[in-house]
Amino acid sequence: MHGNKTLSAHAGWESRYFSEGRDALEGKSLWTGSVEFGYEHFSGGVWYGRSSNHAYDELQYSLSLTQEKNDWLFYAGYTHLIFSKDNESDDEWSFGLAYDNLPYSIGTSVDGTYSMDAEGMFYEWSTYREFSLSEKSDLFVSGLLGLNEGYVSDGHEGANFYAINIGIDRKITNNIIVFGHGMQSFAINRALTMPGDDQLKDFFHFGLGLQWNF
Repeated sequence: MHGNKTLSAHAGWESRYFSEGRDALEGKSLWTGSVEFGYEHFSGGVWYGRSSNHAYDELQYSLSLTQEKNDWLFYAGYTHLIFSKDNESDDEWSFGLAYDNLPYSIGTSVDGTYSMDAEGMFYEWSTYREFSLSEKSDLFVSGLLGLNEGYVSDGHEGANFYAINIGIDRKITNNIIVFGHGMQSFAINRALTMPGDDQLKDFFHFGLGLQWNF
């Protein structure tokens, strides 16, 4: 909410590293942690992920600016990514808009991310619905569609995947939330002759985590 200061920390585990419809670590799981803050229109944070066999790690620093108007939300952001084990880095610019007043309490959003390294874009369209299960528990259902326009530079362009995600969270105390999700992703037009499509496949993954609000 604008005008409020927020600070939270997250810790979680993902059975696979889902990225642009791809099983980015070839079946390896990922441990994650983050600290996020918000003040009025600004937010940011630090995110860290590490594979189960410690062969991969990724650090992200991000800043974003949001604007709400009626039932619309607009945002733009910047993320610096560091892959220390590969001695590589990338800078990404992102933007998006969301509308949360469709019939039956459905919301929809479109997000785009531009990679400075790949010099390409990736877009995701999401449609979602939240259900209140109890005073302390909520259920989230969403569908996603991803399109590659040079972001995965050695993968095919156009529609890449669609996915169905179901998540649930439960408030343990006023400051601690436990959450989990399961997602089934389906590849679209996978091109086996292109190296960037090797990890693009049909697969299921799930994750668990904790959130602390300060």
